[in-house]
Amino acid sequence: MSNEEQPVVLVVEDNPTGIASLVGILGSACELVVAKTLTEAERCLSPDMDLVLLDLYLPDGNGIEFLKRLKSDPSYQELPVICMSASDQSSDIEEAFREGAIDYVLKPFNKIILSAKVSTFVDFKRKTDLLAAQALRDTLTGIGNRRMFEQQLDLEWRRALRQELSLGLALVDMDHFKGINDQYGHAQGDVCLQLLATSMEKAFGRAGDLVARLGGDEFVAMLPGATLNNTVRAARRLEEVLETEHEKCRRSGQSCPDFSVSVGCFAVVPHKATNSSELMEAADQHLYEAKREGGRSCVRPAI
Repeated sequence: MSNEEQPVVLVVEDNPTGIASLVGILGSACELVVAKTLTEAERCLSPDMDLVLLDLYLPDGNGIEFLKRLKSDPSYQELPVICMSASDQSSDIEEAFREGAIDYVLKPFNKIILSAKVSTFVDFKRKTDLLAAQALRDTLTGIGNRRMFEQQLDLEWRRALRQELSLGLALVDMDHFKGINDQYGHAQGDVCLQLLATSMEKAFGRAGDLVARLGGDEFVAMLPGATLNNTVRAARRLEEVLETEHEKCRRSGQSCPDFSVSVGCFAVVPHKATNSSELMEAADQHLYEAKREGGRSCVRPAI
């Protein structure tokens, strides 16, 4: 593996001999992050990690308690954990597996066995992550799909509620998409959808913004922290970006029918008596108003 591809392994171990042994066995193939206490391990944890090697007995507590906390956190439920111990007692082994360990290795380490286990579980984790990421992507446009949007809307709504921040939403619908398919064919319709996705990524391009395809020619942009004015301004920028992208197509000789979009915007500061469906419904009502007025890159409300 190249350095860029090296798996990141959190080693939770306080014994210098054990640490040296793990470095000797895995150091050339993995990036090892060493924590000598459970408190330090909590600070070192990152969603980018591929594997945890967890000693059961540490100066500030039992590794099983750390394992329980790890597996109760949705961010780390799929992170494989191999428990390490000099103990071969059935009760220790059974408890480790019961609390979510993927394997259990005895000290002193067998180099061949440990290397093989680490390689196998890292490969499994990466394939699982890839499948999960693919399940949240729209296959035609490459942006998020409805499932990703719904997951992120739930997270951002709760974050905005905790921090008393505004959350903006823009629902985007292509004007007369059926006519494009009927006149130019579905292949050209797909090109239009791809161009719209690219344009949305540029128009709603702040860090933290999310664009997704809800289905058909329906798209959405979520803008954490954005007021209604901010959201409407970003939506109006989409018209400019679309024109630029269409012009690029014309100059390059690519075939892409011109099209416009209608956009409905809304923003709200969540409170306990509301839920995210109200944000969606309000944006959808403004989208309906834009459509009723004939579309043509109409954004509502008009601010």
